Amino acid sequence: MTLTGQATVLLVADVERSTAYYRGALGFQTSRWDVNPEHYGYASREGCHLHFARFDGARARPNHEEAPPDMFDVYLWVEDVEALHEELTGRGAQLLHGPVEQAYGFRELRVRDPDGYILAFGQPLG
Repeated sequence: MTLTGQATVLLVADVERSTAYYRGALGFQTSRWDVNPEHYGYASREGCHLHFARFDGARARPNHEEAPPDMFDVYLWVEDVEALHEELTGRGAQLLHGPVEQAYGFRELRVRDPDGYILAFGQPLG
C-alpha cells in the first residue's frame, strides 16, 4: 500500500473569503464544493493541498492560540524561500516575518490567513 496524497482541513468562518485569500495572496488554485460551496472549499499549489470547512457554531482554532507564541498550523517545504517571499510580498499576503534561519535547519517565512492560521514556508539549509 502507498499513500498518494494529503490535505489538511482548516475550520474557517467563511469559505469564500478563505479561497479568495489563498488564491489571491498565496497563489493557490482554489475551488469550492459544487454541492455546498458555503460549506467546503479546496486550495492546491504544486502538490500541496488544503481544504476549508465551515460549520455553524464551529470556530477556527489556530495552534498558536494553544501553544503561543510561535506555533504554526501548516508547514510547507519550498525550493526557494527568497523567491516565494518576493512573490507573496507582491501579492499582499499578511507576512509575519520574512525569511529567517531557524535552529531546526530551515530558512523560513510565515504568513497569517484571515482566520488566524499560520502557514510556515521553509527551505532546508545546506
